[in-house]
Amino acid sequence: MFTVKFKAVDDFDQLKRLSAKEFDESFRDIEGIIELNFNEYKYGYFFEDCPFGEERLVRWFKDLLAIAIKAQESNYVAYKIPEHPSIWLEFKVKEDEFLVSIVDDIQRDSILDLFINQPYKEFQYIDWSNVSISKEVFKKEIVNQGEKLIHFIEVLNPQILKSNSINELLVLMNKVASIT
Repeated sequence: MFTVKFKAVDDFDQLKRLSAKEFDESFRDIEGIIELNFNEYKYGYFFEDCPFGEERLVRWFKDLLAIAIKAQESNYVAYKIPEHPSIWLEFKVKEDEFLVSIVDDIQRDSILDLFINQPYKEFQYIDWSNVSISKEVFKKEIVNQGEKLIHFIEVLNPQILKSNSINELLVLMNKVASIT
């Protein structure tokens, strides 16, 4: 089982007034909370009545979709969680499954790419490791929840759907949806 829960908690009054260009120039994202549940092993948090959130939801969905795409080309993908100085989500491809782990790394001066296809030697497993989830379920859940985010944006302000940031998300969603 793999599920994604999210909730936008941004400044909705301001977002309702933006053009697509203004969204791209000033925001490029919508803040909120997000929780990834890998067979009851979780990263992030989700509370229905949470009044705040600093996670960048559009970026999270783009990055999760990128993991699905990169896993078609490599048997290993690690994703550096941007807001954390040393935590990565590791995805090992095993036939039609992912073995997912949360790993800690040394704090590096610079990281050129949030995605790598070989583990760093300093990676250490923390909390949980090698949790098995279906690749197909992962792909479907990310696309389905991405569609919910798109619907939320459409209701909030349809102009934002014309932004470059949201168009990039839609392209990635279509690409993952077409992976067989």
